[in-house]
Amino acid sequence: MTAKKLIDFTGQAKGFQKHDRFDDQVVAEIRKDGTGGDLVVIDYAIGLSEPAIVSDHLNLTGTSPLAGPNNPIGERFPVVNGIYIFENERLPKALQSLKRVVVAGLKHEVKTGDKELALIKTMGAEAFCKNVVHTMIVAAHAKKNVLAIVCPEGKTLSADILSAIAEFN
Repeated sequence: MTAKKLIDFTGQAKGFQKHDRFDDQVVAEIRKDGTGGDLVVIDYAIGLSEPAIVSDHLNLTGTSPLAGPNNPIGERFPVVNGIYIFENERLPKALQSLKRVVVAGLKHEVKTGDKELALIKTMGAEAFCKNVVHTMIVAAHAKKNVLAIVCPEGKTLSADILSAIAEFN
């Protein structure tokens, strides 16, 4: 199994690949070391009051990052069940108390408010994010597991959480 890969959409974590948004560079970074291993992703979320670990998602983007010619790294339609890492036995102690959430993935240009948050809650999601879902789909295509940490939009992660994320293996 290859080593973990670290992608940060918030710019908060040292030693992570920093990206402003999901794009072709993120896809290339995920695929660069081949199949297997773990991917750690940090992203902002709309609708949360505290950091959380993603346990599942709803893809409301209307798109897939795997559209077009298939990349030989994996199957065209990867199984995404069981991709997210959220069990306490795999997590450093500082992450074990974080809430587990289902996120709804949205395109970057979509604006949300209280009405939209109420709607996704009826579907089982608790927050919106803009990068985790497509990142996870590409990771699943490359047979990687994903530890996704979401931070309330405009907030920062504590030093303890950032340290625990960096130590995750």
